[in-house]
Amino acid sequence: MTSAQQRWLVRISDVSFTYPNGVQALSGVSLELAEGEVVSVIGPSGCGKSTLVSVLSGLRESTGSVVWNRDVLRELDGSGRRPFSVVFQRNTVMPWLNVEKNIAFGLRYLKLSRQDIRQRVNSLLETGGLVDFRRAYPHELSGGMERRVALLTGVATLPKLLILDEPFSALDEPTRVSLHRELLVLLREYGMSALLITHDLGEAVSLSNRVCVFSNRPARLSSVVDIKLPPDRDVEKIRATDEYQDGYRELWESLWQQINARV
Repeated sequence: MTSAQQRWLVRISDVSFTYPNGVQALSGVSLELAEGEVVSVIGPSGCGKSTLVSVLSGLRESTGSVVWNRDVLRELDGSGRRPFSVVFQRNTVMPWLNVEKNIAFGLRYLKLSRQDIRQRVNSLLETGGLVDFRRAYPHELSGGMERRVALLTGVATLPKLLILDEPFSALDEPTRVSLHRELLVLLREYGMSALLITHDLGEAVSLSNRVCVFSNRPARLSSVVDIKLPPDRDVEKIRATDEYQDGYRELWESLWQQINARV
């Protein structure tokens, strides 16, 4: 499922998960992510998409396996960096810290000098257009700016994989599209992959190389849709292209089939 030119990053193999109350959320999910790609996961509401995030990030134990490429882990060894970072739907920006301290928070656990931390934070503030708000507190920011801070905080430790659990769902459409553009810039600039959980088909098409369609609960991988858009895509202009419309239509048909399927 990955290009021969791309090194695989993490393999999720036959993962199943059942909650203590007996509700099964995942059933035999297998998925491979490669370096430098964006993979989205869509599916019916409540099918188990966010449970996959919990399993992948180690917050829940499951059957099956989640295996990280040993070469990747070896490259990270001794640096203090984790292979992944998670940006959740719920706001996790710390209200008692200003913007630059939020972004720098996770860097204290890495083997970086104060100068290196300052340079990285400055670079991220520049990329995210928040230089003038570096000393502002979250309550002084718009919703879109808070989401940008959360995104930059997730990127700051330079994980190999950025896991995004519906991070833009509460935002209006223009703000979402603006953040889509910034996300792609960050991923390219820092050489990261991303796994995006979303219910927004337009978002999935705009950002992804591949989109995985989950079934009703318990979630199974029902289909994978390849998005035929260039990696250096313009998230505004692509919406008028046939490739975008074709990808959207294929996703809608695949998702609608699962919504209407009998459990």
